[in-house]
Amino acid sequence: MLLFTGKSTLILAQTEEVKVNPLLVDFKDELLPTIKRDLTGLEIKRIQTKIADLDSLAQEESKAGNDDVAFALWYRSINLSRVLGIKEEIIIITKVGKVAWDKSRNEDINFLNERLVILESQNSKDGQINQEYLPLFIDAYEALHNLDRSIAINKKNLELARSTNDSSTIKTILEKLGKFYIAKFDYFRAEPIYTELLNIARVEVDYLAEGIYLRKLAEISGAIVNPENAIKYKQELAETYVKNQDLLNLSMIKISIGDDYKTLKKPEESAKYYQEAFSIAWSLTQYSIAGDALEKLGILYQEYEQFDSALQIYQELIKVQQLSYNYYGLMNSYDYMGIIYSKKQDYSSALKSYQKALELARSLSHKEDYFLGKINELGTTNN
Repeated sequence: MLLFTGKSTLILAQTEEVKVNPLLVDFKDELLPTIKRDLTGLEIKRIQTKIADLDSLAQEESKAGNDDVAFALWYRSINLSRVLGIKEEIIIITKVGKVAWDKSRNEDINFLNERLVILESQNSKDGQINQEYLPLFIDAYEALHNLDRSIAINKKNLELARSTNDSSTIKTILEKLGKFYIAKFDYFRAEPIYTELLNIARVEVDYLAEGIYLRKLAEISGAIVNPENAIKYKQELAETYVKNQDLLNLSMIKISIGDDYKTLKKPEESAKYYQEAFSIAWSLTQYSIAGDALEKLGILYQEYEQFDSALQIYQELIKVQQLSYNYYGLMNSYDYMGIIYSKKQDYSSALKSYQKALELARSLSHKEDYFLGKINELGTTNN
């Protein structure tokens, strides 16, 4: 019994053994002098050649599927690069970091991040990174998808760009920060970023960018469940679509605004936007979008027990779905009508609707039992 316990403990210890970060150990190499001194030009050349050779070998091993061997080679190249200077080391970390991310090697990503944080600390004063190395750190952290460090460094870079009134760099950094915050689902911090970008686009009269940022702000408002703000941004976006005669996107954004008004329990406004969306889509012969608008309108009337209006809408929807050969949609429309007729106690019309739905269900091999059940229920009710 004791032997069994001891063996289990040993196995557990081996399993939980933590791998040492190869970038944080004392590194010795045949190409490095044994005492601390300046390298000769020839020694530097040899190290540069060796790093290039290691990279080539690592790439070959990686392509062959030998990633553990490849990363061991890359780690040696990173350690060797230290004697060449911080720039060279960060550049290699960035390159290897991209590979680690693409191959989902989380342990290697952590190792590279740990070394990068140390380098950042060594090259910072009073919390400010040496400006010469700032772009290198930005690229490296982004390659490793270290969102927290990427945000922190880009915020510092933004301060620098604002101090020099570098409008192009300000815009680039804001776009990065917006993406990072959304990647972290930090919508509250993303919102002011995209609001500033929207204002910049309007000052520059860049309608394309204005539309992009309005869409982002609408998405953010939706994510933080703020339909009032979402409506505001979407209405502004609709105006840009009108200016650009982009009627297809105009019809879709109106459906989305209708959804927001429905969330706010404003059925009249919701119905108005669904109707407008249908009219635009119908004029463009975009039957799929037109059908979507009508279906949402029908469901809206149904939920507010405006049954006669809902039936009229579903009858129009059936015509649209027939034009677009949307048999699945047709089946659902007849189902909705069957439900409404049943509530109105018009069982004869309900039966006809369910029978048509069943025909479609059989052709689709979908929900046949459901519609047979509905028809049987009506038979029982009539008896």
